[in-house]
Amino acid sequence: RKILIFCSLLLFINSCRNNDISSPAKKELKSEKRLLEEIISPDFLTRIDNKLIIASSQSDYMLYVYSLPDLNYLYRTGKKGRGPGEIPLFPMFCESLNQTLYVWGYGPKTISKFDINQNGELKLNDTIKLPMYEAFNYMHIFNDSLFIYYLPDNLKIVKFDLKNKKYLDNIQIEKDDHNESYFYSNRGTIAANDSFVVFGYLFKKQINIYRLNDFKLHKKIIGNYKHKDPIVGDFNTPAYYSQIVAGENFFYALCKNNKSMEVYDYNGSFVNEFTFDITPSLFAVDEYNKTIYGFANDNKYEPYLLRFRF
Repeated sequence: RKILIFCSLLLFINSCRNNDISSPAKKELKSEKRLLEEIISPDFLTRIDNKLIIASSQSDYMLYVYSLPDLNYLYRTGKKGRGPGEIPLFPMFCESLNQTLYVWGYGPKTISKFDINQNGELKLNDTIKLPMYEAFNYMHIFNDSLFIYYLPDNLKIVKFDLKNKKYLDNIQIEKDDHNESYFYSNRGTIAANDSFVVFGYLFKKQINIYRLNDFKLHKKIIGNYKHKDPIVGDFNTPAYYSQIVAGENFFYALCKNNKSMEVYDYNGSFVNEFTFDITPSLFAVDEYNKTIYGFANDNKYEPYLLRFRF
């Protein structure tokens, strides 16, 4: 009995221990690129099946649809304004695992649900009403009911029940004792699938993986690096994870400091590291076809849509 208890305890400790990052061999990915002429300064992009959708708040129309894998322009919608069908705010996407596009921005307390046809045209399927407005960031929706989002000024990850309009849980990341939220030492970014939530720190070489069902820590990944606390107003502090995309089997973390992408499974195993001839500033991943789609300006500041096969 004592042996059984000891083995069970050992298994529990092992499952929750930190994973130090030991890097696999780097693989350089060469881009296939297309000059982006339709959009001024993309803000966000997402992939829905064989379509790439880009949001641009500086363009007259703010939603653009491209076909995949060829990156051909198909359609635009979401004219800036306050009339019927127009977008008064800046649009943001809610990531999801189904073939539906969710867009926040048509109102501060609504999320619009769209179907996309083969021509790239968006058809409104439903409007999800939110009981409140918050500074939603990195939004995810699962089964039209579970709403996951991040509050960067509060360093809080929230789980909300859309059907019953109630808060389910939250993860509170420790805040600094000043109000300059960009320079919070624990500032970060999140991504989620239907099993896990991943939090990557901006100023630490660290990633936390939480279980979606109970919001408890599953794994902590800590890199071998020299930590430096950010100083308010100093933009030269080393920066690490700037964007994460959660796939079904792996998550993809863009590491800003060394311009690489780290790929992990949800047990914290480091399975791939990619470098790029042009590092994407925004990206989406097609795991099944082993392709990364992205946007970046090249060294001549020309805007490009990018495709990388891995």
